[in-house]
Amino acid sequence: MNIINKNLSLKYDIIVTFINGIIVIGGIFILNGLIARIHGLDMLGEFLLVKRTISSSMGILLIGLNIALPNYLSRNFDKSYADNSYVLFMLATFPLTVLSIISAIWFDIKGFNENYFWYYVIFTFGMCSQFMTYAIFRGYMNMIGANIIQLIGAAIIPILVFIYVPTLHDSLFWIGFISILVMISSFLFRNQGFRLYTINADKIKKLFLYGFERVPSFISQFILLAGVPIYIAQKVDFDSVAYFNSSLSLVRLALIIVNPIGLVLLPRISNKVATGSLEEINKKLFILLKAGIFFSVITSIFCYSNAALIFKYWLGSESYKGAQILRFTILALPFYTLAGLSRSPIDAISERGYNSIIYTISAIIMLLILYAGKILEFDFLHTAIISFLASYIILAFLSMYLIKKFYKSKLWNYKLFRDIIVGGFIIYIINYLLIGMSDLFQLLGQTIIYLLIGLFYILKVKTGWMAELRGFLFAR
Repeated sequence: MNIINKNLSLKYDIIVTFINGIIVIGGIFILNGLIARIHGLDMLGEFLLVKRTISSSMGILLIGLNIALPNYLSRNFDKSYADNSYVLFMLATFPLTVLSIISAIWFDIKGFNENYFWYYVIFTFGMCSQFMTYAIFRGYMNMIGANIIQLIGAAIIPILVFIYVPTLHDSLFWIGFISILVMISSFLFRNQGFRLYTINADKIKKLFLYGFERVPSFISQFILLAGVPIYIAQKVDFDSVAYFNSSLSLVRLALIIVNPIGLVLLPRISNKVATGSLEEINKKLFILLKAGIFFSVITSIFCYSNAALIFKYWLGSESYKGAQILRFTILALPFYTLAGLSRSPIDAISERGYNSIIYTISAIIMLLILYAGKILEFDFLHTAIISFLASYIILAFLSMYLIKKFYKSKLWNYKLFRDIIVGGFIIYIINYLLIGMSDLFQLLGQTIIYLLIGLFYILKVKTGWMAELRGFLFAR
């Protein structure tokens, strides 16, 4: 079990989290495809609506403990912070979970049926337990253990349950029940039990205030991620909800880049702030930010060009409407990535809740666009997608402003712009040359060609941000 609790270097933490991110995203792709093919698009749409609504509210239900615990635990590895955070978790999160499900049913949010009240509570509390367990491994900088927890909770348990359980609500119950058992046991294992004598009112207050100050940003994230799916579910069919949420899952491919950087950097930057040294982290942060921008833009172009083929082979459905939803939604990917990459560095360097301010501004912009579209009677689905895209554009620019303010380094340069333009042009040329070949060959062939070109370039380039990235990844 030592490997689960092992501390790695910054480079290997990021590599391990990156690899796990690819596996988890692959697992989620398998899960969505499995549900769509076995149970149909309607059930997939309902499941994704429920899951997106609940997962987007995690920070609120945890009152920011998923950020506060790794922030304070990583500073001097004081185990009492884990004990105190779990007391706060049990006292606050379970009642908030029950209250949130009551509210969802009370406000008649589509996808929530009052006959299955406790099923939703158990599913939600299972997800909360996963986030808390992930937080303690992250706080100890045990990213191997943290990634194993994420893989089990996000992919393995749901896939196994949906294979053997035929109905949606029974699946939600068993996913939640198994997650509660696995995650609470894992938390206590990493914490080496629970020490009642370490409970301290001052530490509970410290954890609560740090997390609570960030709750507005979590509320805003809930609006940004769950607002549009909930909004469109009230007026359109679950097929459209499935297409949008599946497109949103592709946007969340950015987590492959965001998670390794954000999740690893928050405790490390907090540790450097405590010791008064940020130079080492500062340079590496901007290398990784540039890599995130480049790869998210290239992925966005690829998904835009192959929207119809992606849905055909992923969900087993050919739909012009689905392809159009994906093409518009995927445009938000670079902005979503920038905002996600900036979040943890901003939280780590300042006790003040700057993310709460910029996320709130972006959420308000989304709501204003939705309201304006409703008043002016614009197309429901188009209004929702435009509001999603516009809010993340604003959020990305505000995030970059704060990064520049706190870290005082230049992000954009000629070579980054050049690489983005050349990369996009290569995708266009290869896509054009493969027209007329079988759909499956087009999709797989392009993917393999791009991966080979990218690998060759990153290994051979001599100067610029890509060479710096290679130096960081392959340095001994």
